[in-house]
Amino acid sequence: MGSLSLAEKEAIILAHDADPQRILNMLIAIQYASEEGYIDEETAKLVAERLHLSQARVYEILSFYAILKTEPQARYVLKICNSTPCLFTGSAMLAEVLETILEVPADQVTPDGLFMYHSIPCIGACDQGPVIKIKDTVFGDLTEAKVYQLIDDLRNGCYQEL
Repeated sequence: MGSLSLAEKEAIILAHDADPQRILNMLIAIQYASEEGYIDEETAKLVAERLHLSQARVYEILSFYAILKTEPQARYVLKICNSTPCLFTGSAMLAEVLETILEVPADQVTPDGLFMYHSIPCIGACDQGPVIKIKDTVFGDLTEAKVYQLIDDLRNGCYQEL
């Protein structure tokens, strides 16, 4: 998809009625639609202007909500469920395997910019544990071999829709 155009960003703002009360939803939508996966300074300024807010207010919101990012993210952010059911089914193994495969600890982007992984609370797929979620896709019933295959598939572009 690449970077969002000014028109695409404005369309998202208008889809939320340029309503300052809906700024969080707006920022999440812009971030999600952006391949880079974060809100850059230019976008923050645009949102501030269109909503008649100060840039400081927009940055307050960006820094308060953990879901919002102000720095480039990895292309694939792998979220490991760390809820109790997933811990019992092997989520700790997922983190160990990812650290081995990707050669980086949790919360660090790989040198090629493709991957980053971290733990998150329950994602509602307890019956499929252990799981990894990437954007809206849940990969469940994972084994070490399946994790290796998932990373290979992602590296080879087999999951472009993500």
